[in-house]
Amino acid sequence: MEKRQWYNSIFLIFSIHFFLLSLVVAQEKSTSLPVGDLKIDLQGLKNKKGVVLLSIFSSPAGFPVDASKATTKLRVPLKQLQLPIVVKNMKTGTYAIALLHDEDENGKMLTSIIGLPKEGYGFSNNVIGLAGPPSFQKASFTLSDKGTSIILRVRY
Repeated sequence: MEKRQWYNSIFLIFSIHFFLLSLVVAQEKSTSLPVGDLKIDLQGLKNKKGVVLLSIFSSPAGFPVDASKATTKLRVPLKQLQLPIVVKNMKTGTYAIALLHDEDENGKMLTSIIGLPKEGYGFSNNVIGLAGPPSFQKASFTLSDKGTSIILRVRY
């Protein structure tokens, strides 16, 4: 009889732990931020050479040149490109995108001697900077829980 009581005690302890764990998981799901899908359509690609690199930033830190600080990075071979590009289940909020048509696939912008881009580039809101890249503020958009669609124009 003593062994049976021990088994019942163990069963009760596991049942209580499982119940408490399910409450914690349910609470985490209810307090998590809403998500939405981001659809990105590209316009103006001049050829199918190389890859498209997209860096999606959720703050001004690093925008647009330091991709290591991007929230999401995508590398899409142009031979496999299907439009729109869909990024699923992103947390809702404010974002800005920097795009590079990396024709030579070296992972960086090819520039002329005076620093002008030789490969395609673009920013969300299709903004351009006057004497360099635009600010995060000018390129930013809001992703809602219903999803957001944007068009990125590639400039050469």
